[in-house]
Amino acid sequence: MNKNFYDICYEVLSHYLHFPDVANTYKSINDGLDYMRNFPQDIWNFRTKKGEIISYIQTMRLNNIIDAYQDPSNMLLLVPVPSWKPLADASPEELYNNLAGEIPRLILKGIHQTVKHLNENLNDNLLTAELIQQDTRILKKYGLQDTEEIYSYGQA
Repeated sequence: MNKNFYDICYEVLSHYLHFPDVANTYKSINDGLDYMRNFPQDIWNFRTKKGEIISYIQTMRLNNIIDAYQDPSNMLLLVPVPSWKPLADASPEELYNNLAGEIPRLILKGIHQTVKHLNENLNDNLLTAELIQQDTRILKKYGLQDTEEIYSYGQA
């Protein structure tokens, strides 16, 4: 995962909150970041918050446009963090890893939504294929917020 790419995309999203779906995705990202920052550190708090965190993860996994992406050469490319057991049975570390895995997926979703608002005739699958390359040039290509600070940060 290219953390720099996702950090830049997150910043870019903040400039497009006038689109209701983007604003909703941005809020979901921030909710996830909040869950991560305040992740329960002891077993008692974990048990208390576990259901809420699982509900968040499950809700975020519903109808994410990037899950529709089909790549026959890499079927597991965008699958959420793999787990051999249900989230309800996850240890604190496993649940945290699942939670952390949702943030980049939501950021991709938000950038996808933004690009589609600005370029509505783009093919969803092709756009997702470009986004998962994690190259900041995609942001300029589709005319997203062009601030030198954001792009120079991405090139460093």
